[in-house]
Amino acid sequence: MEDQNKRTSRRHFLKQAGFVSASVALGGFGLLDGDAFAATSTDTVQSIIDAALTAELLATTFYYTGLHSPIGVLLNSNNKPYLQGALGAEYYHVELLKGAGAQSSFTNFYFPSGTFASSETFLTILEALEGTFIKAYLAAVYQFGGPLKQPALAQLAAEIMGVECEHRVLGHEIAGLNVPNDFYLEESGGTSVAAIAAGLAPFVTPNQFPGGSDGPYALPSSWQVKEAVGSNGGWNPNNKKPLTQQQIHNG
Repeated sequence: MEDQNKRTSRRHFLKQAGFVSASVALGGFGLLDGDAFAATSTDTVQSIIDAALTAELLATTFYYTGLHSPIGVLLNSNNKPYLQGALGAEYYHVELLKGAGAQSSFTNFYFPSGTFASSETFLTILEALEGTFIKAYLAAVYQFGGPLKQPALAQLAAEIMGVECEHRVLGHEIAGLNVPNDFYLEESGGTSVAAIAAGLAPFVTPNQFPGGSDGPYALPSSWQVKEAVGSNGGWNPNNKKPLTQQQIHNG
């Protein structure tokens, strides 16, 4: 019952912010214009990694801003390292994708009004964002492993997706849900990365949230990320170096 009440409260905030339905994460935004998130009928290697990079830049800005907002003060010493670790991971993903040839021109981002006003609203957006990232990376695994025949990128997408799953569960842990790991299988959003990522367009465009937008929030620099993460960063168990564009073309 307690978990249900918390989820009901989150749905209320999402609706107030202008979300059509919390149950579809960010899909209720529709297909808004935005180069990195423009829905196309066919995903390509470049369009997928470009969309992924923009999403990771968005995530980096989200966690960094959260740690330097009122909700950062509200986090206790047990919870703050979760967000510091998430920030470090998202920026690591940025560097990996850039090494693979991904490009993005976005350096400023926008969020639903009130996102950083309280831990409850912040965690609501965290769950919605991470849920969308997970769906997009699942679709990327399908595209890279099948039609696009890029097994190395399929593996990389799966590795990143696994970490995004951790972030969703840790958000539940911070929120105090009785069962943070509540999914037996991750939720699929289909096989089109572009269609899923289109729901993130309002985060890169001013004044697109019906309930109001906060921002712009600037992408932090590498040294700002390093300072914010401190000693609570993670590591790469695979010791993976960024994929080069030549490796991608060679499959």
